[in-house]
Order: sequence, then structure tokens, then C-alpha cells
Amino acid sequence: MTLKQSALAALAAAVGAQAQLFTVNCSPLTQFRGDPIVSPGILSSHVHAVVGGTAFSFNTTPAQARAATATTCDKVLDQSNYWQPQVYHQRTDGQFELVTFQGSATYYIQRACDYAPGRTNCDSAPPPIAPPQGLIMLVGDLNRRTFNASSFEDQAISHVCIDPNPVPDSNTFPSKQCQRMRSETFFPSCWDGVNLDSSTHKSHVAFPAIGAYNGGVCPQSHPKAILSVFYEFFYDTGSIQNYNRLVYADGDATGYSLHADYLQGWTDQNALNNAIATCTGPNGVLDKGCSLNVGPNGSPGSSSPQKLQTPAPTENIGLNGPISALPGNNPIH
Repeated sequence: MTLKQSALAALAAAVGAQAQLFTVNCSPLTQFRGDPIVSPGILSSHVHAVVGGTAFSFNTTPAQARAATATTCDKVLDQSNYWQPQVYHQRTDGQFELVTFQGSATYYIQRACDYAPGRTNCDSAPPPIAPPQGLIMLVGDLNRRTFNASSFEDQAISHVCIDPNPVPDSNTFPSKQCQRMRSETFFPSCWDGVNLDSSTHKSHVAFPAIGAYNGGVCPQSHPKAILSVFYEFFYDTGSIQNYNRLVYADGDATGYSLHADYLQGWTDQNALNNAIATCTGPNGVLDKGCSLNVGPNGSPGSSSPQKLQTPAPTENIGLNGPISALPGNNPIH
């Protein structure tokens, strides 16, 4: 069993037999200071690692994402873009090395349920709906440097050391060098049922009111449950020489600032809507009746590197060797 297969099996066991899911596995697309949600039209404050549809740019909208010419993900209908801050290694001499981004897995999971008066659990509730076409949302906070144990949003970010002798999962960076590191973000699973975005890119969605950050009954303010969206981004931390410490591109050496962006760009919303019923049996997306199987020979597709339709801006982000400062001159704090 490969490391990725082990990770998938562990997650499936963790979410339980009734928490149906399918996974979108993606090769890297690009790394640059782009964020069409938070910083449309301009350079973002920090570098992101991005996967998904090739239409990603400074100004990508969900409609533009759906019109992308290709995707790095293994579901051909998924032209969405998924991104997190890039990881760097700060050497003892103060220089920064880009840690190789290896790709991602995004899970669509049945964990939350609609609000209903008196409902205290999801045992007999109807299943959630798929994330609606054009949905945009964020999770996490690039300015966070501490941890609030009572905050679902703080609980929704974590790091996993993939190693023969692993350390416990943590909200901070791992305490030692790992063969690979997995940065994980779990998005809110409850929607107000009306708005596809909001001024904060967060207030139109929410975490469950009863349960945990990763499952439960939605609040009355955000009554509609959607399939939970969970990211795993993988970094080759094992290849770092003379290990010192990791930092995110926003200048965070703690790991608490891990955050993520979701831009829904599925090209066939009906197929996505039907996936929870047709792609979650014993054979998952390999089932002949899975609504996502529209690729060659009736397959979901395969992940592969692709070129951006609009080239990334010319900036030295460390792809060719160490750099003296993080792109954007973000101080370490």
C-alpha cells in the first residue's frame, strides 16, 4: 500500500462507514502570488500552491474556471481551483528554499446535515447537497499565530508528518523533519442557501452548530448542508538538506496561518449533484454508474501536469534556488 493509499484508507476509516465520499486527486498546476478570490487583479501578498483548472489567473471567476481547457485533477469534469500557501524551508543562514509541492487530494464527504427544529444529530437526516455551482469560500486565517481550542475554524487546519516514525498530527508545523508533510484544511459544511460568496468569503458558509468542525447539524443561519470539502496538500520535506525550520509564504513559522481557498468550477453540476448517489458504493468512482465517469473508456479521468492558459508573472519565488527573502518581503512573525 502506498503512502497516498494509506492516507485515503485512514481518512475513510476516520469519517465512518456512513460518511460517503469521493476524492479528487490533482497534480500541481502552478505556484505564484495569485489569489483571484482575496486579491483579484493584483499580486497576492504571498505565494500559493495551486491545483486544478488551467484558467487560474489573477482574475479567475467560477464561469471562467468552468471554461478551462484542461485540469490537473483526475476528474475531467472538475475545472475547480484549489489552493493553499506555499511552504518554504528557512535555512540557518536565513535564506529560503522552496519546498517541492507534490500535489493534492480533495475529499467530498457526507458529514453535515440540514438544520431542522429539534434536530440534534444527522442519523435520519437527508444527505447534503453538492457544493452549488460557482461557490467560493475560504477557511483559515493568514494572520493567525496562536490556537483557540474552542474555535472550529482553528481546529479545521492541521499538519501530518508522513514518516516511518511519525509524530502526532498538530495544528502547528511538525516538531521534526518528515519524509513528507501533509497540510490539511477542512472547509465549512453549512451554507446560507442563497449567496455563492460574501465580502469576507466566509460569512455565507458556517461550521455545524451541533457536532464538530467536521460534521454535525447546521445552524439556523446557514441551514443547508453541503458535501464537506477537505484538502490534503503534500510537500517533499524529506529532501531538505540541513533541516532548520519550515515557514509558510506569508511569513508564518508556527503553521497556525494555514488557510485555503475553494473556487467551484465543476463543468456539469448535475453530474456533481448525482455523484453522492452514484459514486459512493463499494466501487466508488470506478462504478459503471458513477455520474463522474465521462473520461476515456468511461473513466473519471487521470491527473497530470498542465500549462496555465495565462502565464504566471515573472518573479523569483525560489524555483531555481534559494532566495534571500520571501516573495512579497513577508517578515517572519
